[in-house]
Amino acid sequence: MAEDLVAAITAAGESTRMGGFPKPLLTFDGQRFVERLVDTYAGVGVEPVVVLGHEASEVRARADLSAATVRENPAYETGMLSSVRVAVEQAKERDATGVLLNPVDCPLTPPSVVETLAASVAGGGDVFVPTTDGGRGHPPLFASSAFDALLNAPEDRGARAVVRADDTDTREVPVDDERIFADVDTPSEYWDLVKRYEPI
Repeated sequence: MAEDLVAAITAAGESTRMGGFPKPLLTFDGQRFVERLVDTYAGVGVEPVVVLGHEASEVRARADLSAATVRENPAYETGMLSSVRVAVEQAKERDATGVLLNPVDCPLTPPSVVETLAASVAGGGDVFVPTTDGGRGHPPLFASSAFDALLNAPEDRGARAVVRADDTDTREVPVDDERIFADVDTPSEYWDLVKRYEPI
């Protein structure tokens, strides 16, 4: 099932809360965030689609994206939903059965979680959200039945509006891995991530 999926690695934002340093180029265990995610998805047979915007040429120059399909989002300043739409259009062109939404600032997605989510699609449903101890994390998987809803989601709520809509069959998928909560928006959160998870 994994080979029928696309992973949308959204890496187009301006990283304002990081002081403007592009989050795709932050490193963890000697590897840039965006490279780590590309390797994670390619390693389990999911096509990584990296959506760039702010500092796109710099990210292309400094990161190895050879294993990914790279798309640029000219409307990245309008918010993440615009990048999600770029990736969903790519998924539709490929006739993918689903797309995993993985912001680049959630860099520790475990391969086992991707495989568990991929296996869940066969049972039906529109959206599959990984959970640990009752908390929802990343990456959510949107089946192809939710693609049009993603493309037409309201700008102010984005993909969350699809997850929470009454007519969406959203299913929680227990994975028991706290790395699904790892999220870096600020320098202090980045340092916390390194201290907590990076091997010494």
